[in-house]
Amino acid sequence: MRIVTLIFYFLFGALLAWFAARNWDFVTLKLWGDYELAIRLPVLLLLMFLAGALPLAILRYASRWRWSRRVQKLERALEDTQPPLAPTATLTDPAPPPPIAPL
Repeated sequence: MRIVTLIFYFLFGALLAWFAARNWDFVTLKLWGDYELAIRLPVLLLLMFLAGALPLAILRYASRWRWSRRVQKLERALEDTQPPLAPTATLTDPAPPPPIAPL
């Protein structure tokens, strides 16, 4: 199954490289007033992808951190409510048998 994902990622990367090579044109963005920004199309798409993906990645990281803290807090509370274990008697090794005299 790992080879299938590797082939998929390779094909996806090749498709992105082909798209970037075929569309390596400048795009003019009209900003406020008379300001214009000329940027290449693949760079613009990458920036827009990162602008959408980074906030969601930060939210996911914060959510995982919050859940891990909540789980740790509940585990500590569970340890506090459990009674301590009774001490068990330790088994000692019996004395070794006496040596056998040679015949």
